[in-house]
Amino acid sequence: MHAAIYVRVSTDDQVKHGYSLAEQREACRRRAESLGASDIMEFADEGISGSLLDRPGLSALREAVGNGRLDLIIVRDPDRLSRRLSHQLLITEELEKAGVKLEFLDFEWKNTTEGRLFYSIRGAIAEYEREKIRDRMVRGKNQKARQGGIPIGFYTYGYYYNPETGTVTINNDESAVVRDIFNWFINEDIGMNGVANRLNSAGIPTRKGKGIWHRNVIRQILVNPAFKGQWQYKEYIIPVPALVSPDVWEKTQIKLKEARRLWAGKSKNQYLLSGIISCSDCGCTMTGVYTRWWDKRERRYTCRKNSQGASSSGCNPMKAIPASLIEDAVWEQVCAWLNDPDALVREAVDEGIREEEIRQQLERVKKHLADVEKGRESVLNALASGLFELDTKTKNKLAELKRRKERHEERKKELAAALLGVRRSSSGLEDLKALARTVLTRLDMLEFNERKSLVRALVGQVIIGGRGKQGGMGLRDIQVTIVARLPEQDFSNSLSGVPTS
Repeated sequence: MHAAIYVRVSTDDQVKHGYSLAEQREACRRRAESLGASDIMEFADEGISGSLLDRPGLSALREAVGNGRLDLIIVRDPDRLSRRLSHQLLITEELEKAGVKLEFLDFEWKNTTEGRLFYSIRGAIAEYEREKIRDRMVRGKNQKARQGGIPIGFYTYGYYYNPETGTVTINNDESAVVRDIFNWFINEDIGMNGVANRLNSAGIPTRKGKGIWHRNVIRQILVNPAFKGQWQYKEYIIPVPALVSPDVWEKTQIKLKEARRLWAGKSKNQYLLSGIISCSDCGCTMTGVYTRWWDKRERRYTCRKNSQGASSSGCNPMKAIPASLIEDAVWEQVCAWLNDPDALVREAVDEGIREEEIRQQLERVKKHLADVEKGRESVLNALASGLFELDTKTKNKLAELKRRKERHEERKKELAAALLGVRRSSSGLEDLKALARTVLTRLDMLEFNERKSLVRALVGQVIIGGRGKQGGMGLRDIQVTIVARLPEQDFSNSLSGVPTS
């Protein structure tokens, strides 16, 4: 008889010290052996909540059941299997259909009408009790908040929190940083990004002692009412030690509000290629900036990232290409495509991958997916056979296999879409020709949003290489690559911003 045991622990303490896992394993094995099992497989989930159905160990167990490899399953009690009645019933139904016997050590399970009814009633009662406990905890927290206590962990920068006493005290070092942040912001000509930059330049550590200060973190501090002594939990206001005076707090909120108002009313420059332009030298996206360049303010595209916390800072020294030069080159190409729609289709297909090449790549991706799945099954089978534990190294291996699978699946979708695009390019050509006839006579009269819609419809990406001559105004030494977008079958609907009459 082929048997399996399933063991599960959920708390960090159990995972670290193995208080109950070893006991479950030993007791379940003894029961399996007493029932005459000749081959015992083991499935385990460590540190995973029983309310989740998608667990590596449980999933491997269900897969083994589906493959007909088991006759008997031993579990300590129904809660080890799942803490949700609906999940328990789903799993037991799977076992029943597969002809696999289920044994609990601490619960007498009988696969009869009465047994299933009792099992369901027991699970419902257990779930009801858990909900009651959860409800009591919520009401207890609310009651504590009403009385001015701290109902949950209070881990705000600038404070110490004692979970045993529930008291909040001031962290002298961090509170000084908080006061500096508020004072710099309201008394100096410096914004949130400037504050973050100053903290990073000074080497002031964050709460975790590593990483860097981000602009959004500064904003969270400036708008958090806890620093004026009013910590909010749901609808309750709980008093805590104030780090800034009411006057400083109000001045901060006024400046934040004024900054939002000025930004909202500011006349922004328009950038035709926002979202589709990138730098080939550093790989970053390029954004439009209105900056001073050789004592003259003008629109430019740059890959430089000045925001604190950005994953890449872009090209160094800074690359900033005149916006009008790039936009004019792209618009000239769009007009050429509209005058000769066949050229757009030819160029898009030439820049893409031919059908046979796509098929070959699809086959390679499918093989990669099969290899990844085979590797994943090998790990799960080894776990199920008890060859090794689900330790951190094994978890990391399973996570890496999952990421590889996701990347291959995404690439498979991309190739499938490309294959479909090659096949339907001819049908989209007629829609493109119809659109060209409509807008060609009024290209010079199109509004900005109409021009932008046309560019988005015909251009997939604009890639900029090089940086040009310092202070120069030509495209010399700048490589502009314009990637054509294959026409969609319902091409006209993608141009909702372009009037057709």
